[in-house]
Amino acid sequence: PTVTNDTDMWHPFHLHGHTYQHAAGGPRKDTSIVLPKQTLELEFDADNPGRWMTHCHNIYHGEAGMMTVLAYRA
Repeated sequence: PTVTNDTDMWHPFHLHGHTYQHAAGGPRKDTSIVLPKQTLELEFDADNPGRWMTHCHNIYHGEAGMMTVLAYRA
């Protein structure tokens, strides 16, 4: 998946229930900073079916609606 930041602020993107790796490599993680006007390509194994929240880890951004649900079945 691709995470896009169309704003002028940085956002710590967080994915529940999984770890991922940046498409360019590096360690596995569950939170990454997405810089202003940038995108982040992620690679993860869809091996934990269910409904998982993904959101900006800045609480006031989450409260403003910067969250969604990633859901899939086995």
